[in-house]
Amino acid sequence: MLRDVGGEMSFNRLLPITTFLFLSQFAACALALTSPPQDQDFTAKVVDLTLSEISEKGPSRETASFVSRSMDLLWLRRRELLKATSPHLGSPDPSKVTSAMEILYRLRSYRPMISLGFDEAAWERENGDFFSEVDALVYTELRRLLASREDSLLRNLALYFGSATPSDAAKRALLELAKNPEVGEQALICLTWHKDKRDLDDLMPFMLHGGREVASLPYHFRDSYELAAIPYLLRALGEALSPFVRLQAARELVLMGETAGVRYLYEAVLHRDELPNSRAQAEEIREFAWGYMGFPKQSTTMGDLVRFLKGRL
Repeated sequence: MLRDVGGEMSFNRLLPITTFLFLSQFAACALALTSPPQDQDFTAKVVDLTLSEISEKGPSRETASFVSRSMDLLWLRRRELLKATSPHLGSPDPSKVTSAMEILYRLRSYRPMISLGFDEAAWERENGDFFSEVDALVYTELRRLLASREDSLLRNLALYFGSATPSDAAKRALLELAKNPEVGEQALICLTWHKDKRDLDDLMPFMLHGGREVASLPYHFRDSYELAAIPYLLRALGEALSPFVRLQAARELVLMGETAGVRYLYEAVLHRDELPNSRAQAEEIREFAWGYMGFPKQSTTMGDLVRFLKGRL
């Protein structure tokens, strides 16, 4: 709530911060787009309250969530936000460390509303000093952060390194996080965001030996590495332990025009009654064929699907 005190508008601090930030987020973002000075003043007060709350009480899940949705407002005061947040990365309170890590991730990954012509490299150069300052803070605490048992913290850490400038140190941290079953999939996905083809050999063992939790990797291989991913997807098709991974590798190979992917789908449907999970996979393959391969919607039987896939070989 707002009240007028001595002719000036101030915040009623009795209103819970969670409620106030939730309500003010939308008003502040809308008012930030308008020009009257009083509206800009309201926006500044919202940011002031957020920074004050973090400085006085430490970051919380609520303030971190508000920051994550309001970076367009807070980016202009990023150094104040970093100053308020950074002491809490070493807090003995795991919840404060988790929230601090989320805020640092949002600072590191922030990009203005991306439009045609946005230059990622120029943005990194323009803000290089600030990003280096944030990176140095995280690397100083890295060993302690990696030793945490807080899944939310480790997930935020993975997201941080996924959005950071690719480096050997970031890669090592992500590969270490990938060994943790609770956050491993996120860490592997974050490593693919670096789009460095040299990472393919490090990622491959996870795709070959992992279970359903790494079934999204084939998509990220195609998305991040394009044609360079084909030999790895072909290997996964024949060697991955998980049938879910093999199926996803086949789908990605089909989308890349590789006949081997079609052959896998054909064999899976043809022998759907002989292998575990094959009937369920056959249904998935039919949906995929309808959506991406031109399989006629009026063709509904598995026999129709077998003939269609055979005709694509």
